[in-house]
Amino acid sequence: MPILGILGGIFSINAQCNPVSSLSENFDAYSCCNMGVVPACWDSVILGGASQIISSTQPASGTSQIYQTGYGTGKISIVILPRMSNLSDGTHRLRVKMKSNGAGYLELGYIKDAIPDTFVLLQPITITNTSYDNTSERIFTIPTTIPAGIRLAIRNPGTSFARHYWDDVAWEPIPNLATHETGNLSAIQLYPNPVHDNLHISDIKNVVTFKLTDAVGRILKSIDKPSNTISLGDLEKGAYFVSLYFKSGEEISYKIIKD
Repeated sequence: MPILGILGGIFSINAQCNPVSSLSENFDAYSCCNMGVVPACWDSVILGGASQIISSTQPASGTSQIYQTGYGTGKISIVILPRMSNLSDGTHRLRVKMKSNGAGYLELGYIKDAIPDTFVLLQPITITNTSYDNTSERIFTIPTTIPAGIRLAIRNPGTSFARHYWDDVAWEPIPNLATHETGNLSAIQLYPNPVHDNLHISDIKNVVTFKLTDAVGRILKSIDKPSNTISLGDLEKGAYFVSLYFKSGEEISYKIIKD
């Protein structure tokens, strides 16, 4: 139930919930249009006249989705995900579908105890698609260095006129992370690992797209019809994730180290 905050904002504060290790939420158990409504074990913070409701305007699936809007200084809405028991383990990722009605801008970050001033930005999210199409799905890999006792959050900081919508949220294992033991993909190898300049892929005949992301999910390279050798000499030292997308629709991901 939303309550009035001390600064005139609306805070939806749920009872203490046990941390979860996975999550799938399409918001279809909720309906338009009370302010600040979120699922059990989620929280919502709304400041300065911003808006956050459940919307039924062409969701990605089912009947409902999250809606965030508000433009101007102090018009901030933050939707806070449940506590995750494995948030910084490096084994899971956040997957969510997003759209806006214009030049949208949201932020993925983390927050402590639903206190707005504790929000820390992990990744800016620019949204240009106006429908849930093949570009609407976003995948974020969460860094292993984030502090204990915090929760992921999606914030509208009030810097865009756009109406923002998002749906079909999943906290899920990174597919085939580091090892892959089943199916015809098991023979594909990436080497050397750690890599210095060039990364080699043992078999790319059925690979349609190569994507490289950093520890916070930013796409650094996206190559359609890649060759067997990918130049990575321009990367800083650190951990990265490679995803290979196949003609069959399958996806396989690897963690690599750049030395």
